[in-house]
Order: sequence, then structure tokens, then C-alpha cells
Amino acid sequence: MCAICGWINEKERLNEKQETFKQMLDLMSCRGKDNTGYHFEEHVLLGHKRLAIIDLEKGNQPMYYKDYVIVYNGEIYNTEEVRNELIQKGYKFDTTCDTEVVLKGYAEFKEEILQKLEGIFGFCVYNRETKEVFLARDRFGIKPLYYSLKNNNFLFASMIRPILKSEVVRPYLSKESLGEILALGPSKKQGSRNFYRHK
Repeated sequence: MCAICGWINEKERLNEKQETFKQMLDLMSCRGKDNTGYHFEEHVLLGHKRLAIIDLEKGNQPMYYKDYVIVYNGEIYNTEEVRNELIQKGYKFDTTCDTEVVLKGYAEFKEEILQKLEGIFGFCVYNRETKEVFLARDRFGIKPLYYSLKNNNFLFASMIRPILKSEVVRPYLSKESLGEILALGPSKKQGSRNFYRHK
């Protein structure tokens, strides 16, 4: 389990938001205490909290390849299959992490890499040359990835709290949302048993 976070604003400089961004990322320390990494530019802030499982020495993020930067959270079940396909195309790998496979897979296949990945993931790839941002999650949303676009600010994170910490987005509960919460709330009366015993 790791955590990713990002703040992009192509019209306003984010230099003065770096300390706030670090606080946003720290709100997700519970998801990864082994390493914290940042990529800061005038209009782009990216961060990663790592729970180190594979390639403890070389697997820290953000990870870089040519003009691409990735922050990634996930597990790709067919990593070796995709890695071998990329090796056949001339790619070389410096780590054993699936992060590098996703990064170089995106460099080769762009958004079509999603058709090749089998697993659970949420990631962002930023192209430093074209200033393009690509954000994706697995098909069932097993790895959480929340985002907001407001007033030229594009924010994303593995949890909602960092997005609220930015103060770009304010929490708001509408009548429709409240009705949905109440409709989907606990379906059992207090004191009811939550197990079944077969006699």
C-alpha cells in the first residue's frame, strides 16, 4: 500500500503551495512510511508515500524516464509479461519494480498501456516536455484515486483528506448526498447478530 498525490495548475505558479502540498501528502503517511518523494515544478507538484515491498533500494518515487515522471500505487500481476514485451522493443530496466514497467510501458504505448495491465493500480504520468498529465486507476477502483478540477486547479490523491487540505475544495453535503448516505447506511438494527450459526 502506497499513496500518491498531485496538484497541477497550468495558469498559476504553485511555488508558494509546496509546504501545503507536503502537509497534504503527510496526511497519507499511514499508507506508506518507508519513503517520501516529491517532484516540484512551477505548475506541477507530485508526491509519493512508499510502503517498500519490492526492490527496496531502487524503487523510490517519483520515478523518471526521459521526459516522463510517474507516481504510482499498485500491483501489476502480469509485470514480467509486459516487461518482456518492452525488452523485446529495446527497453532496459534498472529495477525489479512494476513501477518502472508501467512508466516505460506508458512511454511506449501511451494510454494503450491500460489494455495490457492486469492488476490493481492508481498512477499519474507527467510529461515534462509536453506538460501533459495522464491519470488512471484499475477498472474496479480497488486502488483508490480521487480527483477534483476547480478554478484551474487539478488535484488528485489516494485519499480525500489531502484534497480538502488544499483548501481549493470545500466539503459540502447536499440533500441528495445525505439521502444517498442514509439509503446506503447500516441495514441491521443495533444489537443484531452479524454472524450465522448453522445447527
